[in-house]
Amino acid sequence: MQEEKRTTIFILFLIFFFFFGLSLFINLPAIQQNFLFADEATYYSITQSLSQDMDFEYTKKDLIRYYQDIDSGPMGIFLKKGKQGKIFYAKSCAYPLFAAPFYKIFGGNGFLIFHSCLLLLLLLMGTSYASLWSRPPISLLFIFTFLFASIAIVYFFWISPDFFNLFLTFAILFLWLYKQKAGNGPNNRASSRWQRFLLSNGSDYAACVLVGIAVYSKPPNIILLAPLLIYTLSRKKFLKTGAMLAIFLLVSGIFWGVNHITTGDWNYQGGERKIFYYKYPFAKANITFDNLGQEMTSEGYGEKHLLPPRIFIRNFFYYFVGRYTGLAWYFVPALLALVLFFIKKKKFYQWLLFGTLAAEILIYIIFMPDNYAGGGGALANRYFLCVYPLFFFLPESEKRLKGIGISWAFAAIFIAQILFSPIYHSRFPATHAKRFPFKLFPPELTLINNLPTGTNPFAKLIKTGSPPNTGFIHHLDDNFIPKLRKSQLKEGQSIEKGIWTQGPHKAEMILETNFPIKKLIFHLRNNARMTNSITVQVARQKRKITLGRFEKGALSFQPGPGFRIRNKHLYILKVKSAKSSIPYYESEDSNDKRNLGAYFELELIPDQEKRDVPV
Repeated sequence: MQEEKRTTIFILFLIFFFFFGLSLFINLPAIQQNFLFADEATYYSITQSLSQDMDFEYTKKDLIRYYQDIDSGPMGIFLKKGKQGKIFYAKSCAYPLFAAPFYKIFGGNGFLIFHSCLLLLLLLMGTSYASLWSRPPISLLFIFTFLFASIAIVYFFWISPDFFNLFLTFAILFLWLYKQKAGNGPNNRASSRWQRFLLSNGSDYAACVLVGIAVYSKPPNIILLAPLLIYTLSRKKFLKTGAMLAIFLLVSGIFWGVNHITTGDWNYQGGERKIFYYKYPFAKANITFDNLGQEMTSEGYGEKHLLPPRIFIRNFFYYFVGRYTGLAWYFVPALLALVLFFIKKKKFYQWLLFGTLAAEILIYIIFMPDNYAGGGGALANRYFLCVYPLFFFLPESEKRLKGIGISWAFAAIFIAQILFSPIYHSRFPATHAKRFPFKLFPPELTLINNLPTGTNPFAKLIKTGSPPNTGFIHHLDDNFIPKLRKSQLKEGQSIEKGIWTQGPHKAEMILETNFPIKKLIFHLRNNARMTNSITVQVARQKRKITLGRFEKGALSFQPGPGFRIRNKHLYILKVKSAKSSIPYYESEDSNDKRNLGAYFELELIPDQEKRDVPV
């Protein structure tokens, strides 16, 4: 057994040193193509400010310092106006506070070196906990599968708090639950000072310290405090419960209090908060916070996001099997843990874990119904990383060995391409979902403004229809040809109003309108093929038309109100040409190298009787 432990520790540290070496020597600016966006740009800048100036006030010096590292500028940076008219970063400083020492020593690579240390601690904690029921090599395999057979490890490469938040949740649960599990078996002897700490009340108090940090980093993490307090109360340890609550309030209060003292506001996302693109305050004398930026305050958030129950039900469905966020594809170990939980006998602490994860998932899909996954640039569901560790501790784990094989089989089918190239897929988060098997799964219509396909500016909000009845197209794959720009047009050539599909491939898209459609007409045109079949599908209605060389035709549908969210009506459309044509190779007079499928323009006829029906 001792030899197995030494071998396990050796393998564990080999994994750590691999990631440490990667983090230390990777050319991070080049890999990131000198571009960070939104949260990553903001957290990078906050960390710079904390490491160099020991504050999180935004100044011109901060902007210059950022450009010295990332020459594209802090695209999508979040700022807010605080007391005395000063400008502050409008994000949590918890993650930057811990990352700042690493940045100060190692520069930009310090973020990944920090993540390497978090990874080491995760592997140690996971292996220690799993060793309570399994032999050491297998215990390492449990935590390795949990992290690496899911999307979780991809966020190791993100300069954002997501991997940090996963670590906090995992550490909280480990500190609380180790003694519960150790007390049930023969491994409850404290053979070291560390084990004595884990079996003592001190581990519970340490867990409450981390809950305080986790709540400041991500407020929905407040739910993590509930199982700790409820379990302690159930043991009638009232003084200990009070002490745990006091520790949490003290730590959390310090973070929120420092934010209030520094900026004049408790909420780092409230008040006069904006997001900035391309131009940033203080870059020039005439570029200020007041005359630039887009408002992005969280004040009034609850009222703005109060939606009908049907939206929450749809989100619950998407949460598990959605194309871009489905737990079933991106976090298979969690799904298997849930299945095992339901089929096995359960203990009280397991019910608490289940209630906690269910409550936190509901918080996201109810209070963030159109952004529960973390924004349009997210890969899978990045907010789920705060919930994911709960599944590791959820089931009675002696029967989980078969789940390792299933997890890796699913990973090979669904996310192997992402794991093989995590930085590329982080930059282009919809790439994997544009082909089989993901196109079999439903796109998350509730996230229409936050789909990962929106990172391609040619695929989002493409105007269609004729005034006054216009709408927007959101492309879900690459099977369309972007419209030519004015600079690409020849003399006498005009911009095409409609859309060409790419070759003989099925183009899938979402039509967005602010009115219900009574009739949707596709005005089609064939390419140079003598005969060509064009298939059009609107929701479940499918029709086909055969056209000759450059021949025009039309197909009409009565799609009804579509899927409604707020004032939007959404319709899933699919267009496929059986044959394609490349004009450049078929005509001596053409320089058009596009692989043309079918051309279509949309005519939108609104349903006037239902136009003003509340949604």
